[in-house]
Amino acid sequence: MKRYDFIIAGGGMAGLSLAYYLTQSTLRDRSILILDKEFKNKNDRTWCFWERGEGTFEPIIFRKWPAVDFFGTVFSGSLNIGNYQYKMLRGIDFYEFVRNQLAKHPNIEFKQATINRVKDTPQGGFVIADDEPYMADFVFDSTFQLKLDIPEQHNLLQHFKGWVINAQNPCFDVKKPIMMDFRVEQQGDCRFIYVLPFDEKTALVEYTVFNEAVLTDYEYEVPLRNYIDRFLETGGYQICETEFGVIPMSDEPTQENPSEHVVRIGTAGGFTKPSTGYTFQRTQRYLAEIVKNLAATGSPKRRTSWFNRRFGLYDSILLNVLHKRRYPADDFFTLLYKRNHPAKVFEFLDEDTNFMEELKIMSSVPLGAFTKALFDVLKRRLL
Repeated sequence: MKRYDFIIAGGGMAGLSLAYYLTQSTLRDRSILILDKEFKNKNDRTWCFWERGEGTFEPIIFRKWPAVDFFGTVFSGSLNIGNYQYKMLRGIDFYEFVRNQLAKHPNIEFKQATINRVKDTPQGGFVIADDEPYMADFVFDSTFQLKLDIPEQHNLLQHFKGWVINAQNPCFDVKKPIMMDFRVEQQGDCRFIYVLPFDEKTALVEYTVFNEAVLTDYEYEVPLRNYIDRFLETGGYQICETEFGVIPMSDEPTQENPSEHVVRIGTAGGFTKPSTGYTFQRTQRYLAEIVKNLAATGSPKRRTSWFNRRFGLYDSILLNVLHKRRYPADDFFTLLYKRNHPAKVFEFLDEDTNFMEELKIMSSVPLGAFTKALFDVLKRRLL
């Protein structure tokens, strides 16, 4: 049985990002095995996020914008996002960039295999993949599946289908994407469109839903077609690419460090922000911290203060409002961006605000609905 310093179980965004950060640290010469059943060579997803300045993967950012448009119920227009930029990173660009960087390190090994088991032992982390055993000082696991059915928790899904379309007319504003457009039927859920322009004739148009169950292809495609026909003066268009995804929006408790030699990363480790589904930037932040700690102390454990756990409470309250349909989601997001500086909202969602700033933001939303949600969340936690 071959032993490694680190095994990365799952070679998706989280696993590849971790391997990249390891190569940028004093741990770059450690033996690393990356296991995944798939070889990532397709543009299977797109990550969109806001960021100040230049980030780790700035050389491969596909598009970035200094402003975004928003269409709500009683407020619409361009959002001043301050010194943030809204960025778009294509999956294929990320995979190719990271793999090319990792190929420079002969100590990193890839195996295409199905992971059967991950467990802790006194000797280290243990993995079985395609019935072959492997051992390491630490196993970083992104394959662990959350239950997402615990009655005491809030379990929603963010699911979406998008088309990259090529229009006959130059109908897209390349300087500004549409981050959220609620001019679609809500059907009691949170439903919106976003439009990311590549050039004047090409854009990704995506339909996103927050609720408990994915839709049929027809239920995604009808709103997409209706939106394009109503709001985009394409003059006719062709669908060049299709994108589909599902992201859990759950406050199910997760264990980033379930045992001494196993560390869960990505969604498996709770890196997805429950109330928004945003994963990419949080994953980068948390992985950088893990590698920093590992290089400095030999332990990958991140340290989170008790006070910082308040953001988990905020997430649960918003999930409760959405899940219980206590207030229309399109009205809530409209008020959030109308009554607050958009850059401060971004900072709040990144969990970089102080308590007084958070109180100001929370006072701008419907207090009745959110107070009911607060008491419901506290009752669930106490029980």
